[in-house]
Amino acid sequence: MSREHYHVEDEPHRILVVDDEYGMREGCRAVLAAEGYEVETAEDGVVGLKIFSEKGKFSAVLVDLNMPRMSGMELIEKMHELDKDVCLLVITGYATIETAVEATKRGAYGYIPKPFTPDELLLPVRSGLEKRSLTLEAKRLREERENRLLEVAFERSKSNTIINCMTDGVLVINRDKQIVLRNAASARIIPKCSQFHLPTPMEDALDAPELSALVAETLEVKSESLIISKEVTLGNCTYMVNASPVMELNGDTVGAVAVLRDITALKKLDTAKSMFVSMVAHEIRGPLAVIEGYLNVILSGVAGQNPDRDRGMLERSLARAKTLRKMVSELMNLTAMETGHFTIKRAPLEIARVVAEAVEWCREKADEKGIALALDCAEYTLKEKILADRDAMMCVFTNIIDNAIKYTPPNGNVKVAVEYNGIYAKISIKDDGIGMTHEEQERVFDEFFRAKNEFTENVPGTGLGLSLVKRLVDMHQGKISLDSTPGIGSEFTVSLPSMEDTLLII
Repeated sequence: MSREHYHVEDEPHRILVVDDEYGMREGCRAVLAAEGYEVETAEDGVVGLKIFSEKGKFSAVLVDLNMPRMSGMELIEKMHELDKDVCLLVITGYATIETAVEATKRGAYGYIPKPFTPDELLLPVRSGLEKRSLTLEAKRLREERENRLLEVAFERSKSNTIINCMTDGVLVINRDKQIVLRNAASARIIPKCSQFHLPTPMEDALDAPELSALVAETLEVKSESLIISKEVTLGNCTYMVNASPVMELNGDTVGAVAVLRDITALKKLDTAKSMFVSMVAHEIRGPLAVIEGYLNVILSGVAGQNPDRDRGMLERSLARAKTLRKMVSELMNLTAMETGHFTIKRAPLEIARVVAEAVEWCREKADEKGIALALDCAEYTLKEKILADRDAMMCVFTNIIDNAIKYTPPNGNVKVAVEYNGIYAKISIKDDGIGMTHEEQERVFDEFFRAKNEFTENVPGTGLGLSLVKRLVDMHQGKISLDSTPGIGSEFTVSLPSMEDTLLII
């Protein structure tokens, strides 16, 4: 290969996006093009492979796993065979550790779970392009060394610089099981390793039995084309370790190299998705069972004809259906926010009247538990306006009030108050419920988080409501705070700028 092949291009990087969803393709195109990349798209694997084969010279390819005609896994493998240096990134809504490992084995560099924000897309793309540039530079240096264009010492310095720039941890071990090279990333991953001068015995520096055993196994391998991959836990993080033997020209194993990639985020994502599916299934099962039960009673006629009773059953079924619709709406809104497709329409809004509507919307649920739900709102505040989206504000306050009712024991109290001082509107929702610990308060606005104790185990919820509330309040340049004490109660306070202050901010 010529030196020009390995040279890092001065022109903008060319990126190919292969996804059967038009919106995803065009969304990626818009984000990447805004960063100065040249972007082409393909609607499936067959078209993507044709474009890649005919036009070539792509720096990176974003591939969806589930596509018609040709799967993402097959496409990744074929593209990797055509160009070993191209940065292959998987984009999919079905992220699992197993698929991540399989994609990596077939040549993928990274994994971008759907849905993602522009920053979550750009970060791995930049990282992958940086790694590709470093790989091309390393090949160029190796070729120069082979042609004796550089002195050996200078070449070693260059290689060490490249390795130290890598974000993945790199360890090189000789046949005597001594660490002879480590980069800065590996020193951060294994702090003890940085305490020893090189070379140093592996068992002294690693203090990681799983990693040591994997390296020892690699040193016994007699084939240079073999890569051993294994998940290894170090501290609070999980790493995918890829280890391979280093061979002499005569076939003797002289050492091993291990590359450690942090997959903690992927593991957490997999766990969070499993928890989310379980919670949503639990939330849906209850209302559906009630609706099905009432409809079976009415349709079967086993209880006789009673229009008033049947109407009551239908009304209760309708209420449960509204609960399910609210849950679906929250999920769709959260997904839209994650993908940047959520829009709010802010207009002058009498916020006190919206809060009053939210209170009335939740009153039936409060009455069922015997909870006193009160609204404290001075007459003058009813006409005061802020610049806000009405539906978003209803979502904010119905969620907070509904939560207060859910976590307040029967015959308790929930008090909603609205104040206005000309600078901002302050809405507080105070209950005398179970309260929260300091640790729970720190995480209360996180997605999927729900406090787990003997008081909450039978309280339904997905852990999405308050996360959605926080995002909506932030989108209105507002603030939300929480003051809570276990066993005494909680008070949420939402502060929203006045219409005049909002216009100044904008």
